[in-house]
Amino acid sequence: MLMQKIILTLKIIIGTGLGTGFIPFAPATFASLIIIPLILVLNSSPIGYLIMTIAFFFIGVLIADDLEKIWGKDSRKITIDEWTGMLITFFLITLPVTLGKLIAVLLTGFFLFRFFDIFKLPLIRKAQAIKGGWGVMIDDLLAAVVANLSLRFLIVIFL
Repeated sequence: MLMQKIILTLKIIIGTGLGTGFIPFAPATFASLIIIPLILVLNSSPIGYLIMTIAFFFIGVLIADDLEKIWGKDSRKITIDEWTGMLITFFLITLPVTLGKLIAVLLTGFFLFRFFDIFKLPLIRKAQAIKGGWGVMIDDLLAAVVANLSLRFLIVIFL
């Protein structure tokens, strides 16, 4: 019984993006912001970045599946999908070394991901119909891929 409570507590901590899911206003936005330091750390190691992104995705599927049973379909409290989405948004993006350009790229990627996550393209919207943890994670994965490609395009044009 105690072990089950501990496991559930860990799932809630991870699944809510360290509790950002409990923030009453824009929990997904806050979750997307607090993952940025990890993105900065992982950026210098593409293999580590890939491993972490894959791990977050599959752990997210499992945890979101369990938490949906408690809180309902694609609850706002579940924000691990935003973490994975942000990791994918910046995957294999070479971050600039100058502070001004770094901030510009981070903010642009953040806003692109949030835009495509909120205003879903038709394919992304269809992915939300997938049940369980897969549905929670897949729509953010697709939004992040579009954000990543858009960010690459903008970097080529403006940097």
